[in-house]
Amino acid sequence: MTTTVLHGGDLVDRHGVEVGVGVDVVVSGGTIREIVPTRPAGDYGTAELVDATGKLVIPGLINNHTHGTAFGPLFPSGHEGLPHEQVLANLDRHLLEGTTTVLCVDGFVTAEALARTDDAHPVTVKLASCNTPACLEAATIADGGGLADENRAFTAQRAVRDGAVALGEIGAGHTLGGGGASYMYIPAEVARRTGVTITPRQSNALKVAVLGRHISASAFDRDAVEEALEAAGLAGKLSVEDTREIVSGIILPAFDIALAGLTEAAEEARVAGVPVLVHNAAASMTQVAGIARTDVRLIAGHSNHSSFELREALAHAERLKELGAVVDVSTLDTFGARRLTTGPELLYAMFEAGLVDTISTDYAGGHHDAILLAIDHATKAGVVTLPDAIAMATENVAAAIPGIAPGRGRIVPGAVADIVVTDPARLDRVGVVMIGGAVVVRDGRRV
Repeated sequence: MTTTVLHGGDLVDRHGVEVGVGVDVVVSGGTIREIVPTRPAGDYGTAELVDATGKLVIPGLINNHTHGTAFGPLFPSGHEGLPHEQVLANLDRHLLEGTTTVLCVDGFVTAEALARTDDAHPVTVKLASCNTPACLEAATIADGGGLADENRAFTAQRAVRDGAVALGEIGAGHTLGGGGASYMYIPAEVARRTGVTITPRQSNALKVAVLGRHISASAFDRDAVEEALEAAGLAGKLSVEDTREIVSGIILPAFDIALAGLTEAAEEARVAGVPVLVHNAAASMTQVAGIARTDVRLIAGHSNHSSFELREALAHAERLKELGAVVDVSTLDTFGARRLTTGPELLYAMFEAGLVDTISTDYAGGHHDAILLAIDHATKAGVVTLPDAIAMATENVAAAIPGIAPGRGRIVPGAVADIVVTDPARLDRVGVVMIGGAVVVRDGRRV
């Protein structure tokens, strides 16, 4: 039986526990055997030593909100799936960011496709399903281009029987007028009609001018549409009425059905005994709060969604926590591309208010920031402690979704050895990743 020792590192394991300085983590047979004050390397005989001196040793991250991480349709709109090579590249990216388990919330992936994905990559990929009648109908209206017969037949009930650990993502920006509409469907239609390429932020401005943050036809603001057209370089190329037709035609047909799907899926999740992960944004907040009043385990995804105003988001998250929901935030593209997000103010405010239970990435059109990057910035800003933040990305996720990472999320004797070694000065500078006791990343590169 192979023994590996992570030698001399500083350990951060659990909520509220200070950093353990200078420890050895002894791994044998895929599990953590013991954690001891560091010893001379010679004491370990033939064991493989991984030098962690001056580095931080943390549990492998568990990311509960990812897209494009399994073979099959992309997003809960049933969009055409990514090439397999891109899915594996996405998983590589998560792995190199310190993530050892992901929950794919594309929603229509089959168990067979998931198994093929899992066989092709060391990251553990778990499945969530959104294939309830209303969600399937909304996906078919909004897109559905990647839904084959086997995807349509693989219902949420069947998915849970075959190992899905949650229902989700219920809603999503592609059927509820969120970021997916802003970075994908609206720009594509504008380009088709005018030949002009607009940015996600310009698209979002058009969307809000036509339908408002909460998505309502009554929110139409002609002056705001004219301003948004001018800012996007579309004045004279699209009229106000053209813009209203495009935005409304993309978002509204599936919107009410997708909203109804939130409540429908929550009931199916309750009956199946699994959590439900929902798209929590300004447009869906009333329905999300209603679900929180039931006895289903609710995970309110990306509760720092860019459609929220700051005070609105904080009050909503506080109410959800009072009702027993799990409040999740996502990194989105907050520190990097910022194609839709404008900065970390809302994320920081939620940390500082003590409202965050879990942290994930979401997709952000393929531009998501690493969880450890967000934790690095937030801890340096003083809005959350390092042990608390690490728990939000590890043990809290395992507790919120019992099937996602059994025996993982902690560095304690007997736990599965999913472990990350990273730089305390730059947490996103990951050096070593171990999954199930095997070193799969060394010196920041795939082994």
